[in-house]
Amino acid sequence: MPKALQGLHIAVTRPAHQAAGFRQALQQAGAKVLLLPLVEIRPPDNQAAIPLTLAQLSRHDTAIFISANAVEYGLPALNPAQQTVLHQMTLGAIGKQTAKALQQHGFTANWVPAQGFTSEDFLALPQTQHLAGRHILIFRGQGGRELLADTLRERGAQVTYLDVYQRVCPQIDANHLKYLHEQRQLDIITITSSEGLLNLLTLLENPDWIKTVPLLVGSQRMLATARSAGFIGTIRIADNPGDEAMLQALIHWAQEFQA
Repeated sequence: MPKALQGLHIAVTRPAHQAAGFRQALQQAGAKVLLLPLVEIRPPDNQAAIPLTLAQLSRHDTAIFISANAVEYGLPALNPAQQTVLHQMTLGAIGKQTAKALQQHGFTANWVPAQGFTSEDFLALPQTQHLAGRHILIFRGQGGRELLADTLRERGAQVTYLDVYQRVCPQIDANHLKYLHEQRQLDIITITSSEGLLNLLTLLENPDWIKTVPLLVGSQRMLATARSAGFIGTIRIADNPGDEAMLQALIHWAQEFQA
């Protein structure tokens, strides 16, 4: 019996350290996988600010982690005493993947959207509506969106940022994609961030041919980014950018593609 993705050529653009699970799932489903990390995760430019901010951790009662990367880069910066403090705080996670990352390190997220993974979803939680007197520390990537902090402040909280990582365009040669496209060995590109999609165009110097390649994106925002950037090919949307949702969307696409 043929596998669901048998023989399909699929580009995976997750950051390199986060791609292994998705790659394995696709290969088990029969796909031929090209790893093309379009976002690189690095420590922030100003690492000296991290211990200074964490020295004031006990002044906060709530910590919000913006992403799994915020967990993976933020928690190692805590000393044992600060980890004890964090265990006593209210913890928020922007999505289930972030909550899962916290759980893997022994922390339980108290505020997690049942559905969704955006700041808007988090801000819709009943617990985030009235925040007078709250002192909140947000673990995030350098240069992130301002919506979360601005809204929490409007609702009465005092908010401090802690930049624990940054996302940069990697120094890779993406031109191999053109060869694969010409050889009909590039069936679809999976996109899990708008930033990654824009980095792809930067790395390739924005050619027209890439905009005809089918995409699978992980959110409506990524769809809007793709259309604004001029992509005219088929674009499918997964329920979220997590591995399982992306895999299921690929299987549904493949059923139509191969029909």
